[in-house]
Amino acid sequence: MKKLQLLLALVLLGLFSGCGSMLPSERSEARSPFTDYLDAEARYNQAVTGKTTRSELFALGFDPLAQGNGKMLSFIDIRQLFVQANIPIEYLPEGLVECLEAKDRCIGYSFDFTKTDSARVGSFWADVLNFKKEREIQGWSFRAIFVLIDDTLVHKVSNGEPNIRRLEVKRNPLGPLQGAGEYFSDQLK
Repeated sequence: MKKLQLLLALVLLGLFSGCGSMLPSERSEARSPFTDYLDAEARYNQAVTGKTTRSELFALGFDPLAQGNGKMLSFIDIRQLFVQANIPIEYLPEGLVECLEAKDRCIGYSFDFTKTDSARVGSFWADVLNFKKEREIQGWSFRAIFVLIDDTLVHKVSNGEPNIRRLEVKRNPLGPLQGAGEYFSDQLK
C-alpha cells in the first residue's frame, strides 16, 4: 500500500511540476513595419525637417493608410497638442509656428506602435485558485508626430519605451471567494 501511495505521489508530482506552463499568456501588438524600437527610431531619424517629403515619410514606414496605427491631424489638432495657454507661441519651434500660420496647408501625422508580450508566472495553484496572480509584461512602444506644410516635413517629435519590463501582482486573500459578494449583489439587482 505504501509503495502504491508513493508511486501515486510521484506521478502527481510529475504531472503538476510543469503547471507553470499551463498558465495563460497574451500578446498585444499595434502592427507596425518596424521589427523593434531601435528600427522605429532609426527610420524616424532618417526623416529630416525641411527636406523630407510626404512620400519619403510614407516610404520610411510612417504611412497611416498603408501601415495603420496612425492619426491624421489638422492644424487645429496640432495647435491643441502643442500650444499651451501659459506658453507664448514664440517659444514653439519654428516649424510649428509656420504650421499654425499656414493653417489649412498644414497637416500632421501621429503614430503609436506598441508590442508587448504578457505571461502569467508564479504558482499554478495560487493562480487557479485566485489567491495570487502574477503577470510579466515585456515589449516596447514608440510614438511619433510629424508636421508637414504642403508636402514638406517642418517638425517632428518622438518618445517611447524601448524596453518595457513590468511585473503585475494581484493578491486575493479570500482566493476563490474574492468578489463573491459583488457577484451576489449583482444577482439581487
